[in-house]
Amino acid sequence: MTARNERLTINGRTYRWMDKPLVVVCVNGCEPDYITQAIQAGAAPYLRKLYAKGASFLADSVVPSFTNPNNLSIVTGVPPATHLL
Repeated sequence: MTARNERLTINGRTYRWMDKPLVVVCVNGCEPDYITQAIQAGAAPYLRKLYAKGASFLADSVVPSFTNPNNLSIVTGVPPATHLL
């Protein structure tokens, strides 16, 4: 088990150990406004809760968009071009 005051270095980036668990939800392949409209219409109560109590960020994709390289970049913190062969 890693002590909370230790640092974690992955792919040349150093992170502090988290104080509490973290959950990342990646919604892939949709226009962000669709989610906003669904929340406003009351059709997405779970996402409304996430937006209210968590954080929401938009990410730039590579073009053409490939799910696996983009997801690997979210997990590893390096650009999608690193994963394309």
